[in-house]
Amino acid sequence: MSHRSPRTALAASHQRSWLWGRHAVIETLRAGRWPVVELLADEDLPEEERIALQCLAAGHETAVQLVPAKRLTDLCRADDHQGFLARMAEFPYGTLDDLKACVVDPPHTGAAPPLFVICDRIQDAYNFGAILRCCDAMKVDSVIIGERSQASVTPHVARSSAGAVNYQSIFRVRELTTAVDVLKGSGVKVVAATEKAVASLWETNLRQPLAVVIGTESTGIAPELLSLCDLQVSIPMLGRVHSLNAAVAAGIVLCECRRQQATAAGH
Repeated sequence: MSHRSPRTALAASHQRSWLWGRHAVIETLRAGRWPVVELLADEDLPEEERIALQCLAAGHETAVQLVPAKRLTDLCRADDHQGFLARMAEFPYGTLDDLKACVVDPPHTGAAPPLFVICDRIQDAYNFGAILRCCDAMKVDSVIIGERSQASVTPHVARSSAGAVNYQSIFRVRELTTAVDVLKGSGVKVVAATEKAVASLWETNLRQPLAVVIGTESTGIAPELLSLCDLQVSIPMLGRVHSLNAAVAAGIVLCECRRQQATAAGH
């Protein structure tokens, strides 16, 4: 049962659309992908920073509003905004039809085989953002999420992804099982990362086109999704703590996938 007060709930809802911080706002404007509804800046910012921000804003057809720093703090309910604040529109997700086109022609494919990530009900915004950061580091071609019980892309996710959300193709679909069918139909092997698997990550052939499924920390990958996976792998645990959060697990699995793929390609 939730014990949040109405005021706390309202504040959390209010914060969802505000992106703050110099790096987060500037990086989002430069990427030019996520629509900005409103852009505010501290009226005491140095002139060169104001001019640079106004130039970037012009590309979004958005004017910069100069306001007192306290106004920024009041709006985002945080005092670490560094004088930069943007109100964001809904993130531009790809659709199932977009995913079908992407599978045929992945955006990052070069010498290495395609690599996709499927997030199954990752509900924590910071965990989701960290997964996206790992995906960017390993040059994942696309990330696929479901419409239900899944954290959406919000400013909190953007901040925890260190800006990676601006450069990652993210598809939101009604049923993850349908997305899996699309991937498998194009020759992509679907790999479940689960601690219950007998096969070791280190001893599994991961050199082919892959889609890695990362499940929610509470219950793991949904049974109907797990049953569709071609492979199930577990991460060897050498220490005394035999559990990892979803983002850490994703990073380890993706790194091993790319290592094997690079080795097979002779890099």
